[in-house]
Formats: sequence, structure tokens, C-alpha cells
Amino acid sequence: MKKRWLVWMAALGAVSPLTATSPGCSQPTPECTVATASSYPYATKFRLIEGDKESPCARKAGTVQLVGMQVYNPDENGDQIPDVETKLVAIQTAEFGDWYRGGATIDPNPDLNAFGLGAFATVEPDDNGICTVPKFTPAEVVLLPGGEGGAGGAGAGGAGGAGEGGAGGAGEGGAGAAGGAGEGGAGEGGAGGAGEGGAGGAGEGGAGGAGEGGAGGAGGAGEGGAGEGGAGEGGVPPVALGSHKLEWRNVHVYVTAANLGNQFEGEVTYSEESCSATYKVVGLWPTVDCQIYTPNPDPDGDPIPTGKFDESKCHDPLAGISPDLRVKCDTTAGLCVLDSETIPALK
Repeated sequence: MKKRWLVWMAALGAVSPLTATSPGCSQPTPECTVATASSYPYATKFRLIEGDKESPCARKAGTVQLVGMQVYNPDENGDQIPDVETKLVAIQTAEFGDWYRGGATIDPNPDLNAFGLGAFATVEPDDNGICTVPKFTPAEVVLLPGGEGGAGGAGAGGAGGAGEGGAGGAGEGGAGAAGGAGEGGAGEGGAGGAGEGGAGGAGEGGAGGAGEGGAGGAGGAGEGGAGEGGAGEGGVPPVALGSHKLEWRNVHVYVTAANLGNQFEGEVTYSEESCSATYKVVGLWPTVDCQIYTPNPDPDGDPIPTGKFDESKCHDPLAGISPDLRVKCDTTAGLCVLDSETIPALK
């Protein structure tokens, strides 16, 4: 079987996307689906429910992570005819996707997937509008040494920069790419790159880059870079080398004619070689930024984040969030999230 990579999320061009069905005169029961048929992921809250709060695996606790999903029908008997009775679901975090795309040096083992793969238990939602994926295959990325620098920590507000040869972790809006010569790239959100032995500065909401042998720490609104071997302000340790695994289960997607998969909940166990932690997750689609920005004096530069937030952005009809949902602005991540720990979160 040909290997399919879920790479944020355009790499699913190798598979058949789920196509919408015209409602016609009467409203038929929609089939189970997810909302991320485009490149927009879910803004997903992670709440720790099991595991050592002091362990590295608890680093996602209280954060908002970007999570993408895609649905497709597998080939029936390998003859390229879609099996319409089976709906597979692929799920992947932005962090794992960035590592796979070149943001880190990873084990090329073809048996490792950066995404998990499961299947809806039924083709149509139950009487409460819930579609369930009971279990996914593990998503696993093994980080390998990539030079003198360590890997940047992941954060909700920005990306960790990289030391020489190191990799940036993923945060809101993107992640630092691997530094071929001591440069850590930054995604939207503003993390400073790092040179060998030096420290990358951080913008508000971003994470400090790493010096030689060190790693960029992450903070929702922390400032400050990291020196040699150190971590940036924000208290998040560097991402360790070795195996990083996500095991998703009991994922419920709310699917009605009015709300086609724009919210989900479930559980995921995140593990490294030294620890594991389980989280309850709740996701909202699409991802909407609720931070306030000021114009950049440089006409070619990006708008400058102010560290202030505008709740009304989450309720703007032009933002794309369904007006049926209870949402709020998460001021740590600067993203709109569901104002609930369960779904459906309806007004």
C-alpha cells in the first residue's frame, strides 16, 4: 500500500477528499466528516487528565495546539474504486507536521507516521449528531541529533528557534525550521532565530531562540532568548531527542447539517521515551486569530502583535466561526477556542 503522509494538510492530495453532497429540497442526514477539508486546522485546547505534571510530557497542559484532520474513502480491493462504506480519518498536530516537513532531523523509518489513522465507527452520525472514531494508529516522530543545537520547545504563542543544526518546535502559526548554519526560522507569531553560541530574541508572544547546544524555550507571552545550553524565559524545557508519540482515541466530531464537523473532542496520550501524559482535548474550526496588531513601519513586514486581544474577532461573521457555537478568545494563545470542555458547545 502506498504510504500517505498528512502534511498540513495539502499532502493528502494523494488520497480522495470527501466531497459534499447537495442537500436538495429536503435536508438529508449528513455523513460523518470533519471540517478541515482546507488548510485551516482546529484550535485545540489540551487539558491534562493523567500523568506527572512535572514531567516533560506535561508540556502541552493548558496550551492551545493546532490539529488538522482529513477524511477520505479508501480504495475498495485496491482497484482505485472508493469504498463508500468506510470513512478513514487522518489526524496530525502542526508540531509533528513541521518536524516531518524538515523542521527537524527525524528517523526516516517508513513504518513511522507523523499522523494517526482511524475510521468512523458509522457512516452517519448518531441521534445526537456525534460521529465517533474509537481509535487511531499511533503518530510517531523520532527526533535525531541534527548538529550542535537542540530542538526548540513548543508553545501556544510562538515557535522555539534552533541552534546550529537544531530544529524549531511548533507553536501557533508555525515553527522554526532547522538551522543549517545556526539559524532558527520562525513561523507567524515571532520567534527569534539563533546563531552559534548566541541567543535569538523573541517578540511578544514568541519564544527565544537557542544558542549552541541549547534550545529555545516557549512562552505564551514570554520574552527573552536563550544563551548557550539554556532555555528561554517561559519555563518550557527543550524538546528531547528520541521518540515522540501521540495516541488518539474516542474522538467525537459533531456533525449536523448546520455544523459540519466544526467541533470535536477526544483523548490523546503523548509520550516520550521517559514519560507519558494523557489529555482531554476540545477543538474548534476554523483557527481564528484574536490578537490585536499594529501596522509595521516596514511596508514589506508583517503586522506587529500588541499583546492585546479583541474578543469580538471570535464573533465576527466574516471570521468563519459558526454563530451557533460558544467561543471565546484564549489570551495565552491568541486564538479563538470553544468556551466549553465538551461538545456540542452550542449557544
